[in-house]
Amino acid sequence: MWFGLLLLLAGCASMVTGEGSPPTRYYLLSSMAEHKRGNVPHKVRLALEPVELPDYLTRPQIVYRQGDHRLAMEESDLWAETLDAGLARVMVDNLSILLDSDQIWSLPVKRTQPPEMRLWVRMLRFEVDAGGRASLAARWKLQGREGQEFMNAALTELQGHQIDVRDKDAQVAALSSILEEFCRQVAARVVRNMGESRRAPPGDR
Repeated sequence: MWFGLLLLLAGCASMVTGEGSPPTRYYLLSSMAEHKRGNVPHKVRLALEPVELPDYLTRPQIVYRQGDHRLAMEESDLWAETLDAGLARVMVDNLSILLDSDQIWSLPVKRTQPPEMRLWVRMLRFEVDAGGRASLAARWKLQGREGQEFMNAALTELQGHQIDVRDKDAQVAALSSILEEFCRQVAARVVRNMGESRRAPPGDR
């Protein structure tokens, strides 16, 4: 009887102290390297609207897929910041590097001068899929001053190289890499719109 009571007390103590549970690990998306800085003559002023996410990604756990209709997550592997904040932070960093501009920021932060362009991004998918590949799908658009539409909403879908889904460091690195590729596509469109805007007659701007 006493032996059973001791086992019960030991089990309760383990639950209270968390003994036996895996340690909690926190992860951050990473920005691209500074040496990849672009060479853009005009320093564009661009504001990023708050990034929209599907409900299943608005949680602290790092979500990954185990099939078309099944998601998985580990309670001990968490984002160190909300995912929408992490995406906005890295996108501002990456676009600042690619467009060689210190006038790129995320709203609702205010600057002295208004933005020349606003960027809307709605993430539809941002996780490692069942095949072990980082997967990104996003609808996005650029808008100029006074609501001028530079483009219809675009759909971008990207996949990264295959990784071991058990390796969370590899997962986050792969997601950071695919987010960099998405930012490259956005930056290319920004540069194109800048060129078109400067070639247009004054009355059409």
